Amino acid sequence: MKKLIFILLFIPLVTYGQKVKGEKIFSIKASIGEWQSSVGEYLNLKTIYAPYTKGVFEGVAKGKVLPVGGDFPLYHQEDGKTYADLDIDLVLLTEENEKIYCKATGVFNYITETFESLKFQTHWRFRTSSKKYRYLNDVMGIGFGTVLSPDSGYNFQHDIYDIYIK
Repeated sequence: MKKLIFILLFIPLVTYGQKVKGEKIFSIKASIGEWQSSVGEYLNLKTIYAPYTKGVFEGVAKGKVLPVGGDFPLYHQEDGKTYADLDIDLVLLTEENEKIYCKATGVFNYITETFESLKFQTHWRFRTSSKKYRYLNDVMGIGFGTVLSPDSGYNFQHDIYDIYIK
């Protein structure tokens, strides 16, 4: 009897389960300029400001990152590692001259001395007045970051996906 009850409870989960789908929205490569350290301290967390100086992006649109905005993370260091809570603001300018404001929060944990990434994940929101890209105003993107090699000309790459249930 217990087996029959278990099967009856389990079948609807398998049969009617939702599937998670996703599509890539953007790949953004960005460079930071002279960053300011020790901007402040809050609850034993330090802050810096890392302004964006240049960048490029591709995906649902293609263009450049404007040299405005940047990252204002809170971080602490422990056992040779840095744990950062990201607070990113940047503006994309498409090849069609449309502007898309991007706001991201996330986590970037890395080995302090080598800058080797341990975890680099972000959550993105977008705002635009463009009719063509207006749908981005309702997207909550999930991003995965990469630290780029110095010879690439950029510091970071963000690969951002629109994740939804189908």
